[in-house]
Amino acid sequence: MFSVIFPGQGSQSLGMLSDLASNFPLVKDIYTEASDALSIDLWKLTQEDQEALNQTENTQPAMLAAGYATYRVLATELDLSPQCMAGHSLGEYTGLVAAGS
Repeated sequence: MFSVIFPGQGSQSLGMLSDLASNFPLVKDIYTEASDALSIDLWKLTQEDQEALNQTENTQPAMLAAGYATYRVLATELDLSPQCMAGHSLGEYTGLVAAGS
């Protein structure tokens, strides 16, 4: 039995998930879906613009996409059956998305 806990705002960093995305196209697919919904290129923002990434209106969707993408990659590689999902602050929303709420 295990739980998954997602980080909150403040965990963002320039270039986050770049290594994971180079090995798992699913990461960029998730960022593309979020970017399309918000009309902003979240992937480019997380890879190229620290100042914009640190703005709350950008940090929050970028962190949700990052947490969800990471979870989905783990779920495709491992047999995950978490008993619960939680998150710190903003990470609570990522937990809800990952749980299918």
